[in-house]
Parts: sequence; structure tokens; C-alpha cells
Amino acid sequence: MNGDNQARTSKERDTDKIVDAALELYAERGPSRVSLRQVAQHAGVNYGLIHQYVGSKDQLLELVFTRLSETWADAFSAADGTESAVAVLLRPKSDAYVRLLAHLILEGRDPGEFFKAPPALRELVRRLEDGGDEDARLQAAVLTCMSMGWGLFGPHVKDLADLSDSEGDVDAEAYAYLRRVFADRRASNATN
Repeated sequence: MNGDNQARTSKERDTDKIVDAALELYAERGPSRVSLRQVAQHAGVNYGLIHQYVGSKDQLLELVFTRLSETWADAFSAADGTESAVAVLLRPKSDAYVRLLAHLILEGRDPGEFFKAPPALRELVRRLEDGGDEDARLQAAVLTCMSMGWGLFGPHVKDLADLSDSEGDVDAEAYAYLRRVFADRRASNATN
């Protein structure tokens, strides 16, 4: 392996650490309350590498959103059919993205300034269109909102509704319910 390949590999590895650390800290505290030095320290990298590999704090936020959206887009693309793509979205998962998004909104920032056409949403729409859904953009938006809403507010709503995970995996049951509603709607539209 030559020096260029080793340097590139080191850069990619360090960038991944930086993005992972930024997501964790931004989701926990909000981007405005986290310095790039704190991200570097949490990632275990030299502070200067953030500027060298990523750039500014806003560029890091953009990279975090892009990486997350690309990961989701890959999962939607790899799914076996429309309902499987929807199942990828409607399942228990990390709430870090939703918490980061909530912090940005509460800080008065427009998340759209960090990514205009998220690859994940585009891919979900494509999968829904491939499945014959005429209102694919609306369905993708509603399904995404429902998934994000449960991710952010689910713990609170479970407490309010006196739902306990000792009775079963409430998150898994909630997402299964949403998948059934989606499947029933598709079946109803197919017969009309």
C-alpha cells in the first residue's frame, strides 16, 4: 500500500470518527452547545483535523446529515420491495437523528440549509413509486414524520398511555402497527 492510500484510509477513518462524535454530541446537547474542540476530543482526534478534513461547524453538520441520509438511502435501496423499504423506516432505531433535528429547530435553524434534497427521502419516494403509489411523495413524508415523531415523543407517550416494555417491546409493536396501516391502505387502493 502506498502512502497516498494509507493517508486516505486514515483520513476516512478519522472523518468517520468525527462524524460519529458530532452526531452523538449534537443529538445530546444541540449543535450550538458543542464546540468543534469538544467534537475532536470526543472523537479522539486532533482538533486541526476537523478543519483539515471537514471544514467549519456548518460543514460538519452538513456532512452528518449527508452521511445519515446516504445510510438510509442505501437501506431503502437494498430492501426487497416497497413494503420492505417502508419496514426499514418503520422499525425501532436510534433517535439521535431526530434529536439532532429537534435541537436545530429549537435553536431557530432551518435543517434544510444543511441538505436540500436528502437522498433517503428521494430513495423512499422512488421505492413507493416503483410499488405503484401515485401519492408517493406524500406517503414518504407522512411515514417519515410518523417514524420521527415516535422516535422523539414515543418514550413520553408510552408513559402517558401507561405502556410498559415489560408487556412487550412497545416500540416494535408501534412500528408494526404503522406498517399494518400502510399495508392495509395499499391493499385498499389496489382494490379501488
